[in-house]
Amino acid sequence: MSDETIALTRRTDLRPANERLVWEIVATATHDSDDTGDVTLTQAINGTIKKVILTVPNFTNSITGQVVLKDNNSRTIFDSGEQAKNATYVFNIDEPVIGTLSIVVGVSGVAGGSGGSIVVELRGV
Repeated sequence: MSDETIALTRRTDLRPANERLVWEIVATATHDSDDTGDVTLTQAINGTIKKVILTVPNFTNSITGQVVLKDNNSRTIFDSGEQAKNATYVFNIDEPVIGTLSIVVGVSGVAGGSGGSIVVELRGV
């Protein structure tokens, strides 16, 4: 059964040290034990993505997690590649985005056990 889900938390704050508007988007993609599909979250954005943090849980099965970011025209602007389970990966990028951003999160196979959640954090200005 394919019942993957993805949820969004967005926080924007002003940091007086550099007087720039700094934002963070957190997307949590939950995959049950038998899910294999990608989940996509679209978000309106006007800024520059500076950091992508991908956390892949310790799935029961030996599978990988991946995040792909796509712009308004469905062009891939970032691809983490397949990353091993039970780790956090930090990618420093400098990608301006205006309009709609698609956050696509996927796994390479069934998670097994009780599944798990891949967390993607985007930070930017």
